[in-house]
Amino acid sequence: MIFDRLTWIGLMIVALGWTLLLSAVQLTDLVASLSGRVMGGGSLPMAGIAECTILSGFGMAILGALQTGFGALNKFFDAVLARTAQPSTKTAPQPASRQRKVIERGWVKDRAYILFVDGSVEVETLLGRRLFPSLQDAQEFIA
Repeated sequence: MIFDRLTWIGLMIVALGWTLLLSAVQLTDLVASLSGRVMGGGSLPMAGIAECTILSGFGMAILGALQTGFGALNKFFDAVLARTAQPSTKTAPQPASRQRKVIERGWVKDRAYILFVDGSVEVETLLGRRLFPSLQDAQEFIA
């Protein structure tokens, strides 16, 4: 699975939080020795700081994963919209010089259709008008 930068930063912050939580006693002793003061147990709440760091890191990691997932979903829908916007050879309108003669107009299920002299059928589908080689093909598509 591919993680983006925000997810990795969040996971690193989680690791830092766990390090703080597991070494809270040693860090308190280190801070006390570096500052030259004697620190009581309640003066530096390392466990609370570690818990907040872990939760913040998980929050960032989840936010990064959601951002990556929705970005991929957005790319998918953009590709679908771009593909449907391109004219298809099946739905392209006929040039004026090659207008076909209409034999019959009617309904297949709840869709309007036009039957031409050559036997082809143009049906209004959910994706727009579509040309089928025969009425039977159109009925199979709609059913």
